[in-house]
Amino acid sequence: MNLVIVESPAKTSKIQGFLGTGWKVLASMGHIRKLVEDIKALHIEKGFEPEFEFMSDKSKTIASLRAAGKEATKVYLASDDDREGEMISYSVALALKLDVKTNPRIVFHEITKEAILKAVKTPRIINMERVFAQQGRAVLDLLIGFTISPLLWSISKGLSAGRCQTPALRIIVDRENEIKDYVNTSSFIIKGTWSHNKNIFSGNMLDILESEEDAVNYLQNIHNLLEAIITNVFNKATSFQPPQPLITSSLQQEASALYGLNPKSTMSSAQKLYEAGLITYMRTDSKIMSEEAKVEARKQVERKYGSEYINKSIKPQLSTLGAHECIRPTKFTTEVIGGDFGPFDIKIYNLIYKRAIQSIMSEAKGDERRVQWTIDKDPNEFIFEGVWKRITFQGWKIVGQSETDLDEKEEEQEQEWKTSDTLTVGKKIQWLSISGEQKITSSPARYNEATLVRELEKKRIGRPSTFASLVASILEKGYVKIENVKLKPITIVKVTIEPNVWPCKRIEDKKEGKEDKKKLIPTLLGKEVCSFCVREFSNLFDYEFTKQMEIQLDDVENGSIPWKKVCSDTWDSYKDKYAEVKVKVKEETKETKETNVEDDIIGYYEDKPLIKKKGPYGYYIQYNGKNIKYEEDDTVETLMKKLNVKTEALLHSIGDYEFRLGPFGKYMIKKGLKKPIFVSIPNELNVKEFTLEAASKIYEMGCKNKKKIIKNKRI
Repeated sequence: MNLVIVESPAKTSKIQGFLGTGWKVLASMGHIRKLVEDIKALHIEKGFEPEFEFMSDKSKTIASLRAAGKEATKVYLASDDDREGEMISYSVALALKLDVKTNPRIVFHEITKEAILKAVKTPRIINMERVFAQQGRAVLDLLIGFTISPLLWSISKGLSAGRCQTPALRIIVDRENEIKDYVNTSSFIIKGTWSHNKNIFSGNMLDILESEEDAVNYLQNIHNLLEAIITNVFNKATSFQPPQPLITSSLQQEASALYGLNPKSTMSSAQKLYEAGLITYMRTDSKIMSEEAKVEARKQVERKYGSEYINKSIKPQLSTLGAHECIRPTKFTTEVIGGDFGPFDIKIYNLIYKRAIQSIMSEAKGDERRVQWTIDKDPNEFIFEGVWKRITFQGWKIVGQSETDLDEKEEEQEQEWKTSDTLTVGKKIQWLSISGEQKITSSPARYNEATLVRELEKKRIGRPSTFASLVASILEKGYVKIENVKLKPITIVKVTIEPNVWPCKRIEDKKEGKEDKKKLIPTLLGKEVCSFCVREFSNLFDYEFTKQMEIQLDDVENGSIPWKKVCSDTWDSYKDKYAEVKVKVKEETKETKETNVEDDIIGYYEDKPLIKKKGPYGYYIQYNGKNIKYEEDDTVETLMKKLNVKTEALLHSIGDYEFRLGPFGKYMIKKGLKKPIFVSIPNELNVKEFTLEAASKIYEMGCKNKKKIIKNKRI
């Protein structure tokens, strides 16, 4: 019997079906071995000799793998083809006492019969350089986490820093500071509506005016100069290259933009599709598609659209299914999926399919015409320009469009293009109205989960496999929150003239601030954590330093640098600063305990203080024995509103019983129970008149009735 050990149990039955009798497929359920979580276990003084241990919660899995391994003729290690997967294969080899130098290690990037059978016929051995790269990453994560995190406990117990986590948090804090410091600027764009041979079109001034005064002065100068003369016509052919196939980060970004999905949900859907054998491995930064896949994709394009839609200039990149690829369908003939998949799973598949098929198609082609003119006798000779565009060959853009939509778009473009045909140099045109519209610049946009992933990728913080978990981590720790942000309303000024009419019309258009949805905003706690880390360890959490660590880990995987050197160099870069800050924090903590300066009175209400305190999940306010969640922009007034909302629900309390008002009416509970029982009471009863004896009887009767109802439901 041959034994194949994969990572996920979701893959086992499908792979078992491909391999048939004489094979057994089991799963390691992810990692089975980890670093001992103690800074001393790294043995820094010995040049890094880390201690590992098999996970206690995986003891049953390890036992079943060992038992199956003893019965097997050969064991194939088939974890995922990345650093984590290589370490899992290495750990399984150690657990089963396999020879890591000779034991077969197989990899595949799609769960199809062809890929699985090819993998078992062409095994390799464990890539120890890749194992060392993962080991180096794990050691660095533990080293930085276990040295810096305890220093943060001077702010609040349980806080943590991380090699990639803290730079990810810093990106969000830096952006928030940019927004806070941003100063809007204003300018005026001159727009016109023009006419020639009864054809009406738009054209704008190329120059931008600085102020409303400049715009008004210009309009006054030309309000009775009605004609313009065409001075230039520029024609050029345009082309639009097909988009590249998706990789991990671009999949997450597209799914967010199109469907509002967060990275975690996107990867969950992709995982289902991968395990069902519908797409290739979804954790990748490779944009390459295998030649075999391209051949199949081209056949599908030719069948559906014709040979002219195939990009014949794409150079060969890979000739095997065994190398890392982009995310693509395993079969291009499978255009639509259904079955047990949810609506978002189907959307993700459609997105992956569309981008993969578009990537091998012909470029879209078109024409662009720019016509320029000046108003006759304008002393400033400002140039206006109109732009016309049309698509002459859809190419890759045809995917996903109906014939009706295409016909309507083409007809509209052609009609507009005919207007531009009449606009030749020397022709005169007339303006119907000209306006100066104020343009106010906006501050940089806050990140959402997907755009943060894009920034992490750009700055090389983390790997494709860690992007989603990094974002989830800073959210779960309360360093960042997701909110809909209401932007400030703005007033836009517009001044307009008509031929031979003065003065101009002035309109103030008050635009309500739009709501930016699902934006990442640093909490007060997150800002404080980031501030401490960047202030005390600016080099360690510098973007470039983090990027260089990732590059060095790549070098470890390539065999060009020892993993211990990366760890030693990193430790040497901050160990002196660490020792200094450790002493400083100890002294400050001692001083804080003696003076109790950790509590901060932010104001008074009815002669009682509102005290800001630090808790494990951030700041809160203590007032008159009650705790209120604290936000950075809270005032005494907003805090008291929160408190009133919080206490409104409590109508009356007597002994161990509380009477409350909920969304469905009045109810009572008994305090001190681990699992409280909610007993409904009629809304017309005045609970403040209840005695302790009456409250006790009503509560007992309510509990008995609930038990009867539950019993009857079970019958």
